[in-house]
Amino acid sequence: MDKALRLDETIELGRPVHEVFAYVSEFSRIEEWDPAVARARKVTSGPPGVGTEYRIDMKAGFSLDYTVVEFVENERILMDVSSRFFVAREEIFFDEAASGAMLRYVADFDFPAPFRVFNRLFPGFMDRIGKSAMEGLQRALDDDFSAPQASQMLATADKLILPGVWRFTKLGYRDSRKRWKPVSAYQGNRHALVTGATSGIGLAAATQLAELGARVTIVARDRAKAEEVASGIESETGNSRIGIEIADLSRMAEVHALCDRLLDAGEPIDVLVNNAGALFNPRQTTAEGFEKSFALLLLGPYILTERLLPRLEESASARVVNVLSGGMYTQKVRVDDLQSQRGDYSGSVAYARAKRGLMIATETWADHWAEHGVAVNAMHPGWADTPGVETALPGFYRLTKRFLRTPEEGADTIVWLAASREAGKVSGKFWLDREQHPSHLSDRTRESAEDRQQLIATLDELLHATAADESLAALQG
Repeated sequence: MDKALRLDETIELGRPVHEVFAYVSEFSRIEEWDPAVARARKVTSGPPGVGTEYRIDMKAGFSLDYTVVEFVENERILMDVSSRFFVAREEIFFDEAASGAMLRYVADFDFPAPFRVFNRLFPGFMDRIGKSAMEGLQRALDDDFSAPQASQMLATADKLILPGVWRFTKLGYRDSRKRWKPVSAYQGNRHALVTGATSGIGLAAATQLAELGARVTIVARDRAKAEEVASGIESETGNSRIGIEIADLSRMAEVHALCDRLLDAGEPIDVLVNNAGALFNPRQTTAEGFEKSFALLLLGPYILTERLLPRLEESASARVVNVLSGGMYTQKVRVDDLQSQRGDYSGSVAYARAKRGLMIATETWADHWAEHGVAVNAMHPGWADTPGVETALPGFYRLTKRFLRTPEEGADTIVWLAASREAGKVSGKFWLDREQHPSHLSDRTRESAEDRQQLIATLDELLHATAADESLAALQG
């Protein structure tokens, strides 16, 4: 290649080389740190390595195709680049430095006829582009972003029907991502436990956490399905540290057995994602006698989270992420009817009340567990195109399908709450698209302090009673 135009930039970073390499080597993340990039995506599957291909869409209106031709872990990455206007060879070197790591970026560009004149005209412009990219990478790897704050503008928009609903769609997601900060915190030493991880948002979250290098344990009811999913995640990400645990989280005996196994294993849990869920119509009860929405969506996650506190405490930065729903905005907890035994049963109402209850638990844990160093937050994935939505809400699905998010887009805030440094600085909040939203839109859904206390007291009572394997009749006194 005629090396007519060269960029050569070096930055020093206060991070170990392996952490810097882990972040930079997944080159699709360039959109987080290069201000000239509009969108980046990996074209090939599997972990980054020789032969990996990327498509980079530039804000200037053209695209770049990258192919990795050399890949030496923690040392060097060499990529060939092609576009309509030029070809290039980009090389990134990684080395140890007194501060931690040194990264050197070298790019040689060639503009073939009829664009060869750019070799002489563009050096200054290209140099500024390169410096801007390296400054962005420096900021990303410094990872010193402040704790996110609530926006009064968003709070107001949420209370207005059209702006609020728009936020739930893929259009709201795409608007929000323009303001996101990079997530470069190293995950290779962290363990994430994700419930409901065999499809939809749970599968997307587990896969994304695995891509970041975390050890991931998926919790599922069906062993064959769990093994198939674990194998798929490993194949897609190259991460072999994918474990499975089998438990029906609507059955408290199985929840307790799962907790016993995890506690006996003696390994820290850095991230707990309470995602398992379903909407039931008509009213169903479990073999233990609990209404199924209450059991799966509230009591099960409550017991799991409470009992795993000893393992969460062992983490340097533990996170609990509770997956909720916008439906909770329409309901408040009925502490006198937690299991929907009175009046006509509605699966969507039971679902929303259970999610509202989990929001109260989120706020309670955040208050009580601050001294333990455990950040507890809740999130709304938006309206995502998942098997659960299509099955449980067919009318809604048909009406909104064009505007639904992908499962990956729905899972993004889960991963951000689990992995980013700044998310660990806040607790007890409700999030959508990495932005803090109010947990209530109306006083109509706001419980009294007494009702909140009664809810937690009842859940605590059921935790201890089910651990003792008491009957439902005994529980209800």
